Amino acid sequence: MIAGWYPHPGQRAFLEAGAPIRVLACGRRWGKSEVVAVDCVRTLLQGSNRVVLMVAPSVEQALLPFERALQFLRQLGQKPQVRRTPNPTLSLNSARLYARSVARKGVYLRGRKAHLIIVDEAAYVPEALFNEVLMPMVSDTGGRIALVSTPRGRNYFYQLYLRGQMGDERVWSLRSPSWHNPLLSPSVLQMQAQLMTPRQFQIEYGAEFVDPEGQVFQTEWVDRALLLELDEATEGAICAGVDWARYRDWTACAVVQGTRLGARLLAIRRWQGHSWSEQVRFVAEYLKHHNVERVLCDRTGVGDPLVEALAQQGVPNVEGELFSPRFKQGLIENLAWMLSEGRLALLPEPVLLQELYHFEASATPTGWRLEASAGQHDDMVIALALAVWALPSASWGGLRTTGRSRL
Repeated sequence: MIAGWYPHPGQRAFLEAGAPIRVLACGRRWGKSEVVAVDCVRTLLQGSNRVVLMVAPSVEQALLPFERALQFLRQLGQKPQVRRTPNPTLSLNSARLYARSVARKGVYLRGRKAHLIIVDEAAYVPEALFNEVLMPMVSDTGGRIALVSTPRGRNYFYQLYLRGQMGDERVWSLRSPSWHNPLLSPSVLQMQAQLMTPRQFQIEYGAEFVDPEGQVFQTEWVDRALLLELDEATEGAICAGVDWARYRDWTACAVVQGTRLGARLLAIRRWQGHSWSEQVRFVAEYLKHHNVERVLCDRTGVGDPLVEALAQQGVPNVEGELFSPRFKQGLIENLAWMLSEGRLALLPEPVLLQELYHFEASATPTGWRLEASAGQHDDMVIALALAVWALPSASWGGLRTTGRSRL
């Protein structure tokens, strides 16, 4: 259909599947952005008034296949019109392609109808949003839904995948690892296998649904936190956590409001590759924009001068904490407790969700090691943990961080 683009067998199987629901579990670098872009293009070209919706945890994620679809249409000699604000929209005569996020529990999606819905990184989209918002959008158009993602535990994405494998006529499913893409270099795969733990490589490149052994923040906790209904005007202190980094990692800042009995994430962001003075300025502006009342920073390493510099920028109540093993365990346990008890509402920030999923606990001769699995980052997790630690205290009891044993 498109000159110069040839699907590999997994992509072809996805495009030829006729079921109303298609579930594609694939590894990184498999070519999912291209194949869903082709799926969008052929739907737009099928006739007038076709509506295609590209959905992802964030608009930035949805824009990747959106932009590829735009390129393909131009290669075909089409002249689509694109509007990027307030929301990305592509118009081809009377057909439309929209790129939208699942922010605010899908409030920007409700009421629409679609002939094709692509849910990118579907394993990170809450089940209730899929059932209550997306499925009704194709109910009276005879439309189809495609869920495409790397696996994330054994949540509803996994259950739909199993339905396809068990012969459900309404669901087609395929699990396809990264190496099924013939254009992917074996040396790249070998390098990634060396950088990651075997479990991590199984998930990210092998597209395997792996049991969450050692996972601190259970998938069901996080999914519930994405749908937690908290009043927009939640009263309580506005607090922030800052995790500093310069080169390999990221400086991350999280802003929350409430108490430890109930809080919501207002904003979270990260920066990389800037000088310390630039980072202080960026973080200070971010904190002032959100009217933060108290800030807790990691002062391990070079943290002390940064804490002082942040205070000199006019940020109120800036404090630093030295990350001893005992303090870090208490910090992570508090965050895990709030999520497990349904006391923290999260935003659908894909980087944060990825970090939460891959944050692990492993036993050592002296206690527990709490950190991101090999090849992953945990900057946003630490910033969020610092932010909720800075909230007004509330009494609480024991905590299970793994769901099976207490730390």
